[in-house]
Amino acid sequence: MTEHSAVIFVFFFLAEYGSIVLICILNSILFLAGYIFDFSFLYFYVYLIQTIGSDNNIYLTDYAANFDVRHFDDYLLIIATTMGGVILGVKTCMMIFTFIWARASFPRIRYDQLMSYCWTILLPVVIGLIIVTPCILYSFDIISANISLLGMPIARRTPRSYYNK
Repeated sequence: MTEHSAVIFVFFFLAEYGSIVLICILNSILFLAGYIFDFSFLYFYVYLIQTIGSDNNIYLTDYAANFDVRHFDDYLLIIATTMGGVILGVKTCMMIFTFIWARASFPRIRYDQLMSYCWTILLPVVIGLIIVTPCILYSFDIISANISLLGMPIARRTPRSYYNK
């Protein structure tokens, strides 16, 4: 095992976990809908109008600016933006937790064991899938895309039972 000094190890450690955070943020944006959450602000909006909007003596800043119902949409936009950031942060934290949990749960595999596993198990499985998938598509008469491989227009295919009459 290679020995590292403390500063080099800290930078290596920070770079590794920084990449984990970056990948989890990208995954939560691309695959978990980012800041979107299935929550309607309508009930919150009505509650704030009923409770805060009628009172003119509520001050939101140190300059004693009254809370104005006409600018309520601006406040709602600020609240929605803040909630979007919080939701993205929660999704990212869940992804980081899952990533570190999976990383700590599974044993570390040496490079030679990983290469042996890929060549002896995964490569034959992939080659088998490359052969089996077109066979299944052909046997069940499934056209997976509307693209002709020979450059000819695709006519509507009739079932094979039509030709066997």
